[in-house]
Amino acid sequence: MPRHWLLYLCTATALLHAAFQSVRVLVSYRILALGGDAATIGLVTALYAIVPLVAAVRMGRSVDRGHAAMILRSGVVVSTLGVGLIAASSGLVVLAAGNVVLGLGQLLVTVSGQAFVSILSPPDRLDRGFAGITLGVSVGQAVGVPIAGIIAANHSADDGNVETTGALLAMTVISAVALPFVLGLREPPGSGRTADDGAPQSVRSMLATRGMKPAMLSSLIVLASVDLVVVYLPLLGEQFGFGVLLVSALLTARTLTSILSRALLPWALRHVGRRRLLISATAGTIVPVALIPFLPNPWLIAALLAVCGAFWGVGQPLTMTWVVELVAPSDRASALAVRLTGNRLGQVLIPVAAGGVAGVAGVASVFWVTAVLLSAAATSTWRALRT
Repeated sequence: MPRHWLLYLCTATALLHAAFQSVRVLVSYRILALGGDAATIGLVTALYAIVPLVAAVRMGRSVDRGHAAMILRSGVVVSTLGVGLIAASSGLVVLAAGNVVLGLGQLLVTVSGQAFVSILSPPDRLDRGFAGITLGVSVGQAVGVPIAGIIAANHSADDGNVETTGALLAMTVISAVALPFVLGLREPPGSGRTADDGAPQSVRSMLATRGMKPAMLSSLIVLASVDLVVVYLPLLGEQFGFGVLLVSALLTARTLTSILSRALLPWALRHVGRRRLLISATAGTIVPVALIPFLPNPWLIAALLAVCGAFWGVGQPLTMTWVVELVAPSDRASALAVRLTGNRLGQVLIPVAAGGVAGVAGVASVFWVTAVLLSAAATSTWRALRT
């Protein structure tokens, strides 16, 4: 195992998520260019999570058996193919298929990458490891989305249509560059499940563990909220007269504060405490998300998104640690996969519902629904951690 395994893993994560997040934004514009609407965006966004929804636990079991390295490398290859397929799409069907492939690739790299952290990090440094890998996510998003926005803006015509092919091809290359960073990563000998570990813990048993459901709900709602903001801010921006470059800059404001909050997470854990941080990850963003549709000023929206990014940034790494500490070490990848399944369930159901709401009540309603969901998650987390 390379000495700087976490650095290599975080670098690969940053490159891949530069592609993942940029594609999520670019797909919204490509759907509009191909004749789709808000409901179509919600449906295609949901397709991204279909394969992870049904296969996450199986991948987690495979990682627990000692196949993390193989799955991680396969995930990079599949992700690159998915982005390339979206770049080559000339119709909604091919674009949707590319989104499904990309969702599979993201599943493979997420489950295996998180498993490497849980396998190789000492017990008292799990927060640091998960903060590092999610910091890589945020750095990739912060760099990838502006690059994609600049490329798309420079290739677009003056008629208002956004040309996304060039930006998508650039993201295909960036995704492929991640492969060399993961080739040297492998599990230490004896890290897979052995006969001494007994039978794997069932999913039902995991879900019945005290604290598991609130942890999953918090993670699910935070991730779904980020997704909804990413895919519906372009539509809201069009209503406000914002161009693709400005929307990319606004989304980057959220990502930059997520980077800062994740970098400062060890300090925050010492001075604020895990309980308050977990509750604030959802509670602190209720009002900012609800206010976004009321303020058609890019500076105010940037400030609100920056607040959201700071709170959402701590939610993912802390819920990862929360989940893995509830199960035996030999079941950690499976527990993270169960958490990911919950995330993807939210990413399937919530965007479809949001697309339906947006089609009837307008794009602004998506942000208000998101605020309601954040309120529910904050209440659940507070109840779980109050004792």
